[in-house]
Amino acid sequence: MSTNKSLISVALCTYNGERFLWEQLESLARQTQLPDELVIYDDRSTDNTVDLVHKFALTAPFKVRVFVNEQQVGVTKNFEKALTQCTGDTLFLCDQDDVWHTEKIAHMAAFLEQNPSLNVVFSDALLINEQGEPFQSTFWDVVRLQSVQLQQWRQGESIRIMLIGNRVAGCTMALRKSFLNQLLPFPLDIPDFLHDTWIAFVASVLEQIQFIPEPLVNYRQHAAQQVGTRPKNLVPLSLTQRLARPHQQKLIPYQQRQRELQTLYNHLQRIVPKENKNLKIVEEKLHFLTVRASLPGNRMLRLVPVFREWIRGNYHYFADQDTSPRGIFMTALGDVLE
Repeated sequence: MSTNKSLISVALCTYNGERFLWEQLESLARQTQLPDELVIYDDRSTDNTVDLVHKFALTAPFKVRVFVNEQQVGVTKNFEKALTQCTGDTLFLCDQDDVWHTEKIAHMAAFLEQNPSLNVVFSDALLINEQGEPFQSTFWDVVRLQSVQLQQWRQGESIRIMLIGNRVAGCTMALRKSFLNQLLPFPLDIPDFLHDTWIAFVASVLEQIQFIPEPLVNYRQHAAQQVGTRPKNLVPLSLTQRLARPHQQKLIPYQQRQRELQTLYNHLQRIVPKENKNLKIVEEKLHFLTVRASLPGNRMLRLVPVFREWIRGNYHYFADQDTSPRGIFMTALGDVLE
């Protein structure tokens, strides 16, 4: 059982996970600091998943509580239900197909104990295939959370990184139970915006999230997983293709991102004080996206709004951290020409 004062809960969500589930459960039982409880929520599995967790509960070195949804609710809602049932002070999110390193709970629980101003901590992860063999890249390599981004994160600028894209996987995360009061309910109206992205984003706005710079979980990649890092295999358009496509076609992704960020901003306004400086950064990014999503068809009429955003600094501030000055300029030029 946990030796620290804070009680530890693990929230594990399952759905047809019998193939890899036992290996994940065994890795929980091998932790150097055992959890005080494991809360399992199954989303109407049709395989032997529920039988496996009940079998594990018979010999587990900690309390196991198993719940089965009356109807399917999806990944995000399932984790919301599991986290709500947890009674511990520190909560760990657990997928059904990974393998935790033996010191994961001990390291992350200690980090939160030593940093009382933080609500969330996360780590890197080793990527493994279906056979458990490691890939050459880690999770941070894939999502491009490298030295430049990590330095910005340490300096309290994680919101700039999160506005480009989520860098935090739920299986690498631990959070305080008290933080749920601000997080719940998880939003369900933002496409491809899962529970872990919401937790990391809110914590970033509040500057209450930091990282442990080492892999603490083997993050399995396979075709049947519900959440993962599968590449989208997008092929960049050539300059000729970019200039030849209809202007409205270019605006479509900006319009989609603008709608999604507007919805996210609406949710944040309900839980974050309006004077919060990071909320104002989100508001500025929303303004920037709105401008880019509504650039007129006439190239001459695009000059003024693009120049205004350039002077305002938004092309620089909201650029990917790896983008060169030339790349930033080409982005603005593309908004004028394409």
